[in-house]
Amino acid sequence: MFTCCLPDTFAVTSPKTDDENQLSGGIVDQQEIETSGLSRRHFIQGATSAALAAGIFSSSSLNAYAASAPGKKGGTLKVGVVGGANDLFDANYIVAKADQARLMSTFETLLTFDENFVPVTVNGLAETAKQNSPTKATVKLRKGVKFHDGTPLTADDVIATFKRLLDPSKKTTGKPLRTFLDPSGLVKIDDLTVEFNLKAPNVDFLSSLAAYTYAIAKVGYDGKTQIGTSGFSLVSYTPGRESVHKRFNGYWDAKNVYLDEVRIIDFADKTALVNALIAKQIDVAVDVPFEQYKTLTSKKYLNVVENSAGAWLAFCMRIDIKPFDDNNVRQALRLLVDRKQMLNRVLSGHGKIGNDLYGYIDANYNANSYEQRKQDIPAALALLKKSGYSKANPLKVELTAPDDTGGLVLMIQTLAEQAKKTDGVVIIDAKVIDGGTYWSAKGQYMNTGFYTTYWSGRTYLAQVAASMDIYPETKFPPADSSFRADYLKAAGTANAKKRREIVAKMQKEEFEKGAYIIPFFNNFADAYSSKVKGVVVRPSQLNMDYYAHGFKNISLG
Repeated sequence: MFTCCLPDTFAVTSPKTDDENQLSGGIVDQQEIETSGLSRRHFIQGATSAALAAGIFSSSSLNAYAASAPGKKGGTLKVGVVGGANDLFDANYIVAKADQARLMSTFETLLTFDENFVPVTVNGLAETAKQNSPTKATVKLRKGVKFHDGTPLTADDVIATFKRLLDPSKKTTGKPLRTFLDPSGLVKIDDLTVEFNLKAPNVDFLSSLAAYTYAIAKVGYDGKTQIGTSGFSLVSYTPGRESVHKRFNGYWDAKNVYLDEVRIIDFADKTALVNALIAKQIDVAVDVPFEQYKTLTSKKYLNVVENSAGAWLAFCMRIDIKPFDDNNVRQALRLLVDRKQMLNRVLSGHGKIGNDLYGYIDANYNANSYEQRKQDIPAALALLKKSGYSKANPLKVELTAPDDTGGLVLMIQTLAEQAKKTDGVVIIDAKVIDGGTYWSAKGQYMNTGFYTTYWSGRTYLAQVAASMDIYPETKFPPADSSFRADYLKAAGTANAKKRREIVAKMQKEEFEKGAYIIPFFNNFADAYSSKVKGVVVRPSQLNMDYYAHGFKNISLG
C-alpha cells in the first residue's frame, strides 16, 4: 500500500534522441550517480512542476525548500505517530507510518532520491553507483561506515541484504527484485564493491537501490535485532507504545546529527495525536488530518508543512472476489464517484483530482490523454443493469477503512452517500475498523473484496511492480492479460517513445478494466513545534522528508 512503502523499480529514458541508445560513460561525484548515458531526469521531465501542480507546498512552506538554520546540539525529539500493537520493525518490510518512522530512524539505503526522484548518493551508503548496462550495475560503498555495534559495513552485508530480499521464504518487499535478479547475480568485487548482474534488462535498476525498504542490514539479520548504520541506535522498542533511539557517536555523517535522542511515540488515533501536539507533549505530529489543518495553523507555536509527490488514496476491488470479478461492476462504481466533492470533503481541497490511474509524477502519466472521469449515474446504472442489478435486486457491498489513516474514513462515508443517488440500486455499507485489526495479516486489508489503501508517489512502472507483487491489493492483472509481459518489456526499454507506447497500452487496460478507484492525489501534512529546526519541505515519498533520513539535520532551537 504504501507509502505507504515500496521498492521502486523503474524504467528510464535516454537523454539522447530516440534513435540513440548506445551506452556511454560518465563522471560520478557524491551528489550524482552514473547511469552510462541513461538518465532518469528525462524520464520524469516536469516532475517538479507536476508535483507543484498537485499542491505539494503549502503557502507557509513555499520558502522552506531548503532547511532552516540548524539549532543547537543536544536534546530529545519526541515524534508522535499513529500506531498500535501490530507495529512492525524491519529493515525490509513495513505496513504503516509508524513502521516507516522506525525503519528510517535506524537503517539506511545505498542510494536516496532527490526532489526530482532521481537516485543520488546523498544520504546513502554508496560512494558511487554506476549502471554499466541494462543488465549490470556496480556500487562502491563509502569508507568508514559502521553498524551500531561498531562492526564495519562491507560488501558482504549488502549481498546478505539483497539475498534476504530475494528469498521468497522471507516476508520482505523484495518480490519485484526477483523478476530481474537472482542471488547468483550478486558478486563481491572487493570489500567495498558489489556488482549486480541482472537476469533481465532493467534500464533504471539504480532506482531500486533507493527504495527505502531495501535498507542495508548486517550479515545474519533476522528481522528481530535492529542494528543499522544510521545516526541513531535503538535503545528500546515496545510495539504500540514507543521506541527510543540515541545518538550513535560512530556515525559516518556525525557532523549532521544534532539531537541526543529521538523518541517515536505511538498514539491510538489522529485525535489523540493532534491533542498531544497542541498540549506540547510531543514535538512532531506525523501525518495530521486536514480537518485539523486550520486549527493547527492557527497556533503560533506550531508549524504545519504540506507535501505531496503524487501520493494517493484509493478504493480497492479484488477481481477474484464477487461481485468485483465483473468488470461492469468495477466500472460502474468508478462512475458513481463525484471526485471534486470527495476531494473537498476528505482533504478540504488539499490535492488534485485523480482519474483511476497512478504515477502522477511520471512523464507518461495518462499517456492516452483520457478525459477526466466524472460522476455519471445513468451510465453506472446502465452497466449494472447489464449484470442484472436493479432496485429490486440491488448491488449490496461492504466497504471498509482503518481508523488510523488520514482521509480513508471520510472517503468510504462519502462514497456511501454518493451511492444513494442510484435510488437504491447500489447500497454501500461503510464500516470503520480499528487500524490494528484492519492492517493485520487476517484483517480487511487485502483479504476482502472492497476496501481502502494509501500509497506514496512513485513512477508508473514502479507502482505496477509494487501493486502486482508486493501488495497485490486487487489481484490485477487477470491470468489472461498481457499486462505483466508488457511491464517486463517496458522495464527493459530505454527508448522513450517505445516505452511510452508500451505504457499507454498498459494504462488502457487499467483504465478500462482495472480495479482501483483513485479519486484524487492527496497532499499530506506534518505539524511540529516552532522550536524544531532543520525541517526541509520538498517532493518526497514519506512524511518529514523521509523522516529527514534518520532525523539528520534536525535540531531543537
